[in-house]
Amino acid sequence: MAKKTKRDEAYHLQRLKAEFPDLHAAFAAGRIPSLRQALVLAGLKPERTRLEKLKNSWLKASDAERDGFLAWLAATGALPPADAAPSTVCPADLLAAPIASGRYLLPATVAAIRSIMARRRLKADEVMAELGFPPDGRPLARALTRNASLRLSVIAALEPWLKRNAGE
Repeated sequence: MAKKTKRDEAYHLQRLKAEFPDLHAAFAAGRIPSLRQALVLAGLKPERTRLEKLKNSWLKASDAERDGFLAWLAATGALPPADAAPSTVCPADLLAAPIASGRYLLPATVAAIRSIMARRRLKADEVMAELGFPPDGRPLARALTRNASLRLSVIAALEPWLKRNAGE
């Protein structure tokens, strides 16, 4: 397999000099302030979007600068205040929404089941027993932890179980 071509500053400068001598002369004379800007003018590199520039600045910013930026976003109304964000998924939100996609539980459903299990101090085998299945909780535990598939009958039994336990 051939070695990948090195595309560093020297490569781009050489290409600019060979293919666009007038832009290279302007860059060398200082009329174009940066090599990147010369490459954009030549069409050799695309112009970075504002989002790309923002991501780059975010990665280079310190923690204090990031906190200040987030505070500014919240103050301008672009972000909800930190205390207004819900901390957990409310199982009552699942009453109208589907709980699964085919044989796989949706992430909101997984969060709701975990919330109910934590609140009632239940294990997966106890939930399976409440659903009317043999108390082997491994399929449900795998579905909650590894996003494994469940039998359709288990998913059908989970829907009313979630509705019953949503208000507790």
